Amino acid sequence: MTQFRRYEHLERLGHVETRDIEIGRVHVFPKLDGTNGSVWYDESGKLQCASRNRVLSADADNQGFHAWLHSDDVRACALRSAVPVGSVVYGEWLVPHTIKTYRDEAWKRFWIFDVFHRESGRFLRWDDYGPQMAAAGCDVIEPLCVITNPSTDQLIAQLATNTYLVQDGAGVGEGVVLKNYDWQNEYGRQPWAKLVRSEFKEQNRRALGTTEKGGEFQIEIAIAEEFVTATLVGKTRAKVVEAVANHHKIDLTAPNAQRLVEVSFRHNVIPQLLGRVWHDFVTEELWAAIKQYRNPAIDFGKLCRLVERRTKSIAQDLFGGVPVAAGGFA
Repeated sequence: MTQFRRYEHLERLGHVETRDIEIGRVHVFPKLDGTNGSVWYDESGKLQCASRNRVLSADADNQGFHAWLHSDDVRACALRSAVPVGSVVYGEWLVPHTIKTYRDEAWKRFWIFDVFHRESGRFLRWDDYGPQMAAAGCDVIEPLCVITNPSTDQLIAQLATNTYLVQDGAGVGEGVVLKNYDWQNEYGRQPWAKLVRSEFKEQNRRALGTTEKGGEFQIEIAIAEEFVTATLVGKTRAKVVEAVANHHKIDLTAPNAQRLVEVSFRHNVIPQLLGRVWHDFVTEELWAAIKQYRNPAIDFGKLCRLVERRTKSIAQDLFGGVPVAAGGFA
C-alpha cells in the first residue's frame, strides 16, 4: 500500500478556510516556484515519492524527481536517511516554472517545506523537523521571520523580503506562505495561507536568519485575552453541564457525573458552551472592556470568533484541541 497523501491546497490570506490564521505565532516562509513533491516510506518499508497528484515511478517520473531521489546524489542519500517513520515529507522540486531567476546551485534540488505526521494528523512544527533535517544534509526551507499576531499590512510587507535562493539583484520571489502551527480553522482543518506577488520589485534581504517580531495591537485580541477568563468559562461550563444533566435526569452528585455528562452528551455540551460563553461575555464583561479601552472600534464578528477560540483553549480537555501557546492564542 503506497499511502499517498496529497498536499493541501494553499489558500489565500483572507479566504474563509484561513480565517484567523494570523492570530498567534505565525511563521512566514518563502514560497518557491517549482513543482510539488513528497517522499515517504510505505507500510512495507519501501521508499515512495509523488508529485502533487500521483505516485511516481521509474516509468512515470516528474521532471526527474523520482530518478534523483533514487540516485547517489549526496542530498538524495541524506533525504532517504532522514525521512521520519510514519511521516510524509513535502517539498519543492526546483525546476524552471514561472520564475527562472533562482541561483544556479538551487536548481534540481528538493527543498523541504513541511513534514506531516500521520498518527497525529498534523504538520510538525518547523522547530521539530527543520534544524534536524538540515543537520542531516537535507535542503530545508527556512522561515523569513516569525511574527506574533501580525496585521495584514505587516504580512504584505514580508513579500518584499523574499529573496530566498534568488540571484543577487534579480528581484524577489513568488510570495510567502503563512503557517500557524497552533491553529486550525473552524472546519477542523489546517490549511496554510499564501500571499503571492502580482508584480516583483527588486529588493534584497540581508541573510540575518529567522527573527522574532511583535505584531501590531489588535483590540479584539486584547479584549478576548483579558476578559474571557478561566473563571468565566468554568462557571458557564458548570451551568451547561447542569442544564444537560437535568434534561437527561442525571444526578450530578453521583461519582464522575460531570464527566459522564460531558462525554455522553458532548454534542449538546459543546455548542451550548460556546454560545453561552459568548452570551455571558457580552452581558457581563463587554461593558467593562468598552470602558477600559475608551469606546474602541470593534469588529464583533472577529471578537466572537476569538471568544470561541479562547473558550476552546481554556476548556481544551473538553474539545481535545491544541493548547494555547504561552503569551497568546493558539
